[in-house]
Amino acid sequence: MGIFSFGTGFISGYLFRNSTFGSSLGNKLFAAYKLLKNENLGDYKLVLVVRDDLKMGQGKIAAQCSHASVMAYKYATSYDPEVARLWETFAQAKVVLKVSNEKTFYFNFSLNLYEAAKKYGLSTSLVCDSGRTQVDPGSKTVIAIGPGASQVINKITGHLKLL
Repeated sequence: MGIFSFGTGFISGYLFRNSTFGSSLGNKLFAAYKLLKNENLGDYKLVLVVRDDLKMGQGKIAAQCSHASVMAYKYATSYDPEVARLWETFAQAKVVLKVSNEKTFYFNFSLNLYEAAKKYGLSTSLVCDSGRTQVDPGSKTVIAIGPGASQVINKITGHLKLL
């Protein structure tokens, strides 16, 4: 009886592990284990900082934020896949903030958002518009910070206001 149970369990585990469902569930369980082990309960986010001075329409802002989100996610999956997996597994939180002008991207309260993000080990993605519609070519419209741990991102962007 014991050999039968062991064999059935072994074969089921092997088949389940190699299935798409098993792989997906395994990734989620692994992510949950990692978070509980680190006592960081899934608090990951991606912050998008939009320039308010460009007076972009809602659709344009949505498109620019979409570009930034895709760029940030692609970067994270390539260079920090564990953080990308944790962010993806736990709600994919996104927060959109605003700055008053391009200078604020770089020197907000004497803090360079890009450099500060790099200092804390966070990825950044800067969107430069092609200039076909509402803004001049090369205009820096959105910077994405993360995905990463919310407590770290808040150190950099906590003073900014929601869009």
